[in-house]
Amino acid sequence: MSYAPAMHRRALALAAALLALAPGACARRDAAPDVAYRAFARAVSERDGERAWSMLSADTQAWLEARARAAAQAAPGVVPPSARQLLIGDAALAARPLASALTLRESADRAVVEVTLQGGEKREAELVREGGSWRVRLPEPR
Repeated sequence: MSYAPAMHRRALALAAALLALAPGACARRDAAPDVAYRAFARAVSERDGERAWSMLSADTQAWLEARARAAAQAAPGVVPPSARQLLIGDAALAARPLASALTLRESADRAVVEVTLQGGEKREAELVREGGSWRVRLPEPR
């Protein structure tokens, strides 16, 4: 009788017990903030309003909805009251492609990502964690 197989079985049993006691240990982690921002930028560049909309923070969605309603009231029949259309905009005014995104700071519920556009222009983007996922927070225009 060999001692090694019995030890191997005990190690496997211990590992299974630890996994059963820590269900969160095997849970899929949400995407990093820079990965979430890249996905948002890709959705916008592909003009996928539904997907891009789902990646926005709740407060950003709220002010975009209000701005779309105001624009539609100011130009009835000309401007649709669609916040998603406002987000995606006119194809002629499409955003410049993203060259890179790098997480600068991250806490449990907020992150700052340095975004570099093709051509070298850099800016910072804020993300917030909502419902377990990172969401892009766009600053409301003044």
